[in-house]
Amino acid sequence: MRAWRELVLVSVMATAFPVAAAEQRLTPSPEALTAARELFAVTFDRAGVQLNAQAVEHTWPAIENALRGKNPMLDATALADLRREFERIRLDKMRALMKDGPSVYARHLSEAEMREVIGFYRSPAGTRLMQVAPSVMSEMFAIALPGMPTVINDTHEEFLRLARTRGYIE
Repeated sequence: MRAWRELVLVSVMATAFPVAAAEQRLTPSPEALTAARELFAVTFDRAGVQLNAQAVEHTWPAIENALRGKNPMLDATALADLRREFERIRLDKMRALMKDGPSVYARHLSEAEMREVIGFYRSPAGTRLMQVAPSVMSEMFAIALPGMPTVINDTHEEFLRLARTRGYIE
């Protein structure tokens, strides 16, 4: 039974992250890559910066406590400067990590579609969406993550019952 659950889990993960299919697509044109870089800049420079700031907000108290433990003489000005540097370093690292992000857009969207999306994100509604997207996603994950073990388990159980009912497994 455990082997079947692992098989189902692997198949679920494979369909959730279809990397092989994406790699088989044609190489995007230079124009599409230009549009993709612009789209990535619009999205990352808005949502990515905000997500980074939220992550720093969450992690900074522990870092500050550790710094104060090493140097109790640190004043508020020095701590504020260190926090800005930490946020900058983290954002630079995230930007480097996501350097291939534009090619993902270019593999999945045409140049015209990317230009249309860029136009939307530059509109008042798109700008507002980009402002609230990190908070919305954070709240959505807070709803979904605690329930995922149950969803995975229930999916496996229901699928195994179905496979048994159809006579594919015992």
